[in-house]
Amino acid sequence: MSVTQQQVLDGLAKVMSPRGVALTDSNVLSAIAVNDGKVFFSINVDAAEARAWESVRTQAEAAVRAIPGVTVAMIALTAERKAGSAAPPPPPHRHAQGVPNVSSHRPPQSPVSPMSKQSEIPGIAAVIAVASGKGGVGKSTTAINLALGLRDLGLRVGLLDADIYGPSVPRLTGIRDKPQLNDDRKMIPIQRFGLAIMSIGFLVEEDTAMIWRGPMVMSAITQMLR
Repeated sequence: MSVTQQQVLDGLAKVMSPRGVALTDSNVLSAIAVNDGKVFFSINVDAAEARAWESVRTQAEAAVRAIPGVTVAMIALTAERKAGSAAPPPPPHRHAQGVPNVSSHRPPQSPVSPMSKQSEIPGIAAVIAVASGKGGVGKSTTAINLALGLRDLGLRVGLLDADIYGPSVPRLTGIRDKPQLNDDRKMIPIQRFGLAIMSIGFLVEEDTAMIWRGPMVMSAITQMLR
């Protein structure tokens, strides 16, 4: 059964936003992409309201998946801080008369690693990122061979393709299958070569354009990762 954008909109119209109006009337939806039973779109809100909208994203995903013919629904919640809303700088230290500036006598603090603020990934002991500032240099080839090498050392390895725009991993692995859903409607990574592999290329046809901005890409990767 072919799924249409209007069916998706009709389903989303039943979901209420935190503002008390239908999601379709909240002016937060991106363009809706529907392709062979797979539905992709984002809910774009201000960063200050992101927590209140997470339950709406969950309801929207459930509403879309309930549409007959939908096999995959990926709804990204993107939260962007409005221009000019950055946190103000801390006030300068003031010297009360006769009171020294205590902070000037504190020992220098060692820098805090930004990775220490990242939440752990359930079931994952270590993450190796393969990245480059340039395309076509062999990131996917390196990542796959690195995964296979770790597998040969007896480790349990998964490969997540973070390239939303490229079909490299599906091409290199020869995988043309689609991820299956479990009873909780979560995608199960494809098992090949002793690896658990997940790529957006398994969900979208190679000649399908992905017109996604940075926050949408990151949300999609987070959903596949967790």
